[in-house]
Amino acid sequence: MKKGMRIADPADLLAGARAVRDTATAVIGYAGDVFSAPGDTFEATLTIDATAAVPSVRALRPGVTHRALVQAGPDDRAPAPRKLCIKLCDVYGAGRDQDFLLASSGDGAPLHHAVLPSDPVAPLYSSLWLYLAGLQPILFGARPNTTGRDLRFAAGSEVSFMISPPVGQFRRIGTLRLTGSHDGRIRFAGSTSGGGLRPLPPVLFY
Repeated sequence: MKKGMRIADPADLLAGARAVRDTATAVIGYAGDVFSAPGDTFEATLTIDATAAVPSVRALRPGVTHRALVQAGPDDRAPAPRKLCIKLCDVYGAGRDQDFLLASSGDGAPLHHAVLPSDPVAPLYSSLWLYLAGLQPILFGARPNTTGRDLRFAAGSEVSFMISPPVGQFRRIGTLRLTGSHDGRIRFAGSTSGGGLRPLPPVLFY
């Protein structure tokens, strides 16, 4: 064996294989194990920055604060695909929510379309595919303030809420704050949307 060569850790190989599989299935509108994995659910608020340059849609109005529910997981120390699902509650009226299903990913095309294995708190989460905000195509993303294998989301955690053009990098437009734990089963769906935000396939089928 040549000096400096290292046999790949089987856990790393498995995580890589899962990431390839999850990315491939996301392309065809099936999110697979990424969004069906177990996770912890939190009460939260999402505040859009008062000075944010955002598309003119209801959920993204500058300065608005929404009540939210957030689910993060799975809680596994080994590298794995991660999810961060966000539900803006009653944003379009009673019972009419806005959901964002985000997966651990990279920044900039094409990495923001890929599901990447990460620590339990990933450096970046992406919607993977596009929404139309009015007539503007965008992706949604989230970047935790701190990440790492030994960290977990908890009450008090803050996450930058972000958008990105199809070709470009994510930029912050607001802050997601986790305020406490939430009991009870919550259903997240990519098709749960409105107010000028239209998820395009494959997001529409998550």
